[in-house]
Amino acid sequence: METSKIITIPNHWTSPKYSLGQHTKQGIIVGVQYYLFENLLAPERDGSWRYAVLVSSEDEQVDYIPESQIRLLSSPELRLEMESEIDFCQRKIQNLQQHLETM
Repeated sequence: METSKIITIPNHWTSPKYSLGQHTKQGIIVGVQYYLFENLLAPERDGSWRYAVLVSSEDEQVDYIPESQIRLLSSPELRLEMESEIDFCQRKIQNLQQHLETM
């Protein structure tokens, strides 16, 4: 069972626009980090969010991308990506089932 986690963001920070697990043109968001500007003692100065994006699941390549450079997938692009991921998983299940049958 998965437990809920609550993350509190200080009032003087902006909220992140994107969330963990969200698919973008660059990849899947796997992390979020807030970067303060030079003066840590000035809460009125906004910082910025950066996202850890899994660019390639094959070699686990992660890029860190500023919020302003994140580009979301269109609905058709997201649908195509999801269908591709489903096909991949179904092939993997079939391969595992075949392997089980040969045991």
